[in-house]
Amino acid sequence: MATLDHVRHSLDKSAINRAVDLLTQAKKIAFFGLGSSAAVAHDAMNKFFRFNVPVVYSDDIVLQRMSCMNCSDGDVVVLISHTGRTKNLVELAQLARENDAMVIALTSAGTPLAREATLAITLDVPEDTDIYMPMVSRLAQLTVIDVLATGFTLRRGAKFRDNLKRVKEALKESRFDKQLLNLSDDR
Repeated sequence: MATLDHVRHSLDKSAINRAVDLLTQAKKIAFFGLGSSAAVAHDAMNKFFRFNVPVVYSDDIVLQRMSCMNCSDGDVVVLISHTGRTKNLVELAQLARENDAMVIALTSAGTPLAREATLAITLDVPEDTDIYMPMVSRLAQLTVIDVLATGFTLRRGAKFRDNLKRVKEALKESRFDKQLLNLSDDR
């Protein structure tokens, strides 16, 4: 918890605002990560898919490369990597930028990925993922994705929030009514 609190206080608010600007203006958004960061990218896709903007996600590096090759002006590629040293992701950043996309990196400061991105949101989490399985870094990444999604929703305004309500209502039909099942409200 102390590490997440440290991340909260050290997060660059102007980078978050700039990222929200880029995302709300995007024609298409792609979320990519590898390893544990792929799960975070998948979560981001699930959130942004509801926002009525084309969203791309894949954990397959070949599909990621093809997506970056097909980028154009107005597209945003979000690359997620705690270490920022994954060669494939750095190459994706280069490829996306060569095709006029904006690249947002959720990564550690001073890394090759941070340097290659159009905008880096740096998360300096003291966690050695070369030895241990990522935990705190993944939670920090998920939290930033939630902040970006919330910022996106707020920036789009009341009419956009009405659309989100319609999506939520449409999803209700896919669930059993909890009152009929005698479930409490916290489930």
